[in-house]
Amino acid sequence: MFTLLPRTFAQRLAASLQILNMKKMLRVLLCVFAYTLYPIPSTLYPAFAAGLFPARPFSDEAAGAVAAVFLKTPPSARFEALANAGAALRTPDAFFYNPAGTVLDRGRSALLLGYESLLENSGRTSLAALKGLENGTIGLGALYRYEAGLEKYDALGAAGGGFGAYDAALIGSYARRFNLVDLGLALKFIRSRLYDRAANSAALDIGAVFREKGGSATEFALAARNLGFPMKMGALADPLPFELSGAMHWRYASEFSILAEGKLPVDRSPYVILAGEYGFPLKNSSGLFLRAGFNFKNYDALGLMGAFASGFGLKFSSWVFDYAFVPYGDLGSTHRVMLSFGRGN
Repeated sequence: MFTLLPRTFAQRLAASLQILNMKKMLRVLLCVFAYTLYPIPSTLYPAFAAGLFPARPFSDEAAGAVAAVFLKTPPSARFEALANAGAALRTPDAFFYNPAGTVLDRGRSALLLGYESLLENSGRTSLAALKGLENGTIGLGALYRYEAGLEKYDALGAAGGGFGAYDAALIGSYARRFNLVDLGLALKFIRSRLYDRAANSAALDIGAVFREKGGSATEFALAARNLGFPMKMGALADPLPFELSGAMHWRYASEFSILAEGKLPVDRSPYVILAGEYGFPLKNSSGLFLRAGFNFKNYDALGLMGAFASGFGLKFSSWVFDYAFVPYGDLGSTHRVMLSFGRGN
């Protein structure tokens, strides 16, 4: 375990693709990544009539046109350290991202607790519990984002005191293994409040993780997130931050993984993320994990230093502590932590 085989990078890649022999899945994944280069015409989406998509979707011209932006990034320190390239990972953290990755063996369970210190005076907390059953894995969790220190002003610009704002989501999930494919879905009930106005909605996440028989070195994933009804706050109604993604998780060696992911957010131009994770084994089922990722969307918006994310994970028996540092250029930096516990054989 945790030893490099005497092969070159190209030989490993060729061997992995040969083992997989998943031509159809490769075509699907290549199509997803192709869309990261060519914007999708808005005329192809009859969902406009229902208000599910903003005008000129999947382009930078739709920036700022969605509600519930707290759902755009999953509250996982591990995923954040990988610049959010985690759709193909099979881990309890996937509860907030691609529910297909949450499949647990019967009798196993997991508990997640996370906190994020975000920009300005805002933060986000998360909680989730997963249980492996005979016919699948069920999960229940919650997500809460708060904004403090907001000030209100009248029409003349005079200060009128402070007020608060928050976003919350209650989430239930189900995932199940079907031969060589793991499928999962999650249903979210969403509520946002700003001063004296509030809005509610519901959304669906659905995803799949594909693997080869015998435990191959490469896995692929497809996921759709935040497909739901627009949120109406006062006289305004805005769509949710819908997103499509196609991802690859390649275990280059037992201790080193490479991840690549193409994303199609409804309010931005498509982009690609590259990331890696390296593990150092310790005694008694423990280990140290170093992570880093590069987000090409952030590179375009924030420059080189705003495109990188990094972090680490510490595993002690059944406990895992994850930390992520994510810079946003001149806007500042964010810190995210998550503590998880797993039980069962």
